[in-house]
Amino acid sequence: MKKILLSFLPAMLLFALTGCLKDKDFDDQKYGLHNPDSKAVGFIEAPAGPLVRGITGQSATVTVNGPVITINGTNKPASSNITIRLIEDASLVTAAGFTPLPQGTYNINTTSPSIASGDSLTDELEIAVTGSDNLNPDLTYGVGYRIEKVEGNYDISRNMSTIVIGFTIKNKYDGVYNLQGYHNRAPYNFPYNTEIHLVTVAPDAVAFYWPEENDYGHPIGVGLNNSMSWYGTDIQPVIVFDRQTDLATDVRNRSSAVGITLFTGTGSRTSRFDASTRNITVDWNYGNNAMRAFFDDLTFVRDR
Repeated sequence: MKKILLSFLPAMLLFALTGCLKDKDFDDQKYGLHNPDSKAVGFIEAPAGPLVRGITGQSATVTVNGPVITINGTNKPASSNITIRLIEDASLVTAAGFTPLPQGTYNINTTSPSIASGDSLTDELEIAVTGSDNLNPDLTYGVGYRIEKVEGNYDISRNMSTIVIGFTIKNKYDGVYNLQGYHNRAPYNFPYNTEIHLVTVAPDAVAFYWPEENDYGHPIGVGLNNSMSWYGTDIQPVIVFDRQTDLATDVRNRSSAVGITLFTGTGSRTSRFDASTRNITVDWNYGNNAMRAFFDDLTFVRDR
C-alpha cells in the first residue's frame, strides 16, 4: 500500500502544478483554435510587419491605400456599425527603423474609420503625401497608427492594434525600361536590346540595374542575335539630371573602378529625359576615352 501511495502522490502533484500553469502564447492566440465568436478589431496586415509603399517623388500630392481594418478571428459580419478611433504614434516608426515623415507633408483621410453593419472589414483608409520630391531617397519614411478605441461592443485585438506604413521615394526617372544601343569599342560594338531598371540613388539620379545579372551594371553587345555580356560591376553608370530641364548633366560610375562621364564627342546626341513619354536618350563613355562610348535609348515600360 505504501508503494502505491508514494507513486500516486507525485502524479497528483504534477497534475496540480501543470493545471495551474498558463500558456501565454495560447491565450494570445498565436496558436490553437481561434474563437469563432471573437469580437476584436485590428489591422489585418499587422502580423506581416510594416507596409511599404514606393512612391515617385513629385511636388503634387500622391495618395496611397492605407491599412485594412478587420474583425479578427471571424468571418462573421458586424451586426451593427463599428467605429474605430486611431491615433498617430511616431514611436512605432522609429521602432521599425524608419524616419518619420515630416509634419505637414502627409494626411490621413480619416482617423475615425468604421466597419459597416453587414461587413467584416474596412479598406477606406488613404494616406496622401505632398512634396515627396524633397524627401531623401536614401531613407525609408513612415507613419504609424494605433487603435485607441473601438465602439460597438468590440474589443481591440492585442496583437493587431498597431501598424506602420513606410514610404520609399523614387524620382521621376526611376522605372523599368527597354534599353537599345551600342558600344563603339570593337569587338564589342554589336547592338544590344534588353530590359534595364533605372533605380533611384538620389533625387536627381538613377543607376543602371541589369536584371539578367541581378546587379548594377550595363550590357555590351558581343555578337549577332542580341548576344550580350558586360564588364561586370566595374561599370555601373549613374545618370544625373537637371530636375528643371530634364537634361542629363552628368553620368558617373557607382563603382570606383574607372571614371565615367557624359559623352559629348563626335556623334553624341542631346542626353535628356522626355517628360511626355518618360523615354531617355543618354550617351556616355568611360576612361575619358572617346572610343569607349555607349549610345543608349531607353523606352519607358512601367513603374518599377
